[in-house]
Amino acid sequence: MSAARFLTAEEATLLSHAAEHWLRLRDVELNPGEYVHELLSSATLRSSKCTRQDIASINWTMEVQLSGCSVPKEMTLVCPGDADIALGRVSVLTLVGLNLVGRVVGSVAQIPSAQGASQAATLLAARRCTALERGRRPARIEPAKPLY
Repeated sequence: MSAARFLTAEEATLLSHAAEHWLRLRDVELNPGEYVHELLSSATLRSSKCTRQDIASINWTMEVQLSGCSVPKEMTLVCPGDADIALGRVSVLTLVGLNLVGRVVGSVAQIPSAQGASQAATLLAARRCTALERGRRPARIEPAKPLY
């Protein structure tokens, strides 16, 4: 399966700001900013006119088959402020979100775990989440604060 990632401008901006913040952290064992930097370096920026319906995106609901689970899981990728695990809304800045955003249906992502092993996640389907689209507001992106 393809490892290609296709991001919207909104997603790329959100990830870029998060990476900048994370890369400024000091003395951390695992820095997600490095992963996001690699993701952004290799991703393709989608046109605002892109009509593809098979890409995991913010405010899209995905059906994901996790290795070791018999039933696929349904989750919706959202901006960090809209995350609510009880509603199945997963922040794009979580390990799951970072590994699925921009992937095409049929792709397999490796989701790392705290124990060091990773779990395969196959993206089975993606569809627009109409409930979130109706009340959609632009992602709140704040500039990084200076360290001094």
